Amino acid sequence: MTETVTVTQEITEKVAAAGLRLRFDKVALRLIENLQSTLAGIVPEDQTLIFTLTAPIRLPAKTAIAIEGLVRDGPPDSEVGNTIHGNHIRLCRVTGVSAKMPRVVGFVHNPDSDASLILTLAEARLLGRNPFSPEA
Repeated sequence: MTETVTVTQEITEKVAAAGLRLRFDKVALRLIENLQSTLAGIVPEDQTLIFTLTAPIRLPAKTAIAIEGLVRDGPPDSEVGNTIHGNHIRLCRVTGVSAKMPRVVGFVHNPDSDASLILTLAEARLLGRNPFSPEA
């Protein structure tokens, strides 16, 4: 198992432990995989782009193209939120990550899940921090 897969699984476990519901249906997984492979070459080596997306995804291809366009225009300097084809998205660029960390991490979640908490948990794992400590 690669470190990228392990890190993503660890984040997923932390999100589930926080009571947040992620989606793992075929459409969600395919969209995440496509964006990871497409965007990995855009994100610099010492950075990771985290994105969250609400389900259901009714227009996955158009949604992926729109997210790709946002990132190609320049990954956000901070957390950015938007609505694309009826889905709420959040993008967050994390700097100072190890070169072994994934360049792109994505999560599809239910609308009632807190996207900010998902981003916080993911960022903390990528940087090796406790998300609930005062310095996080």
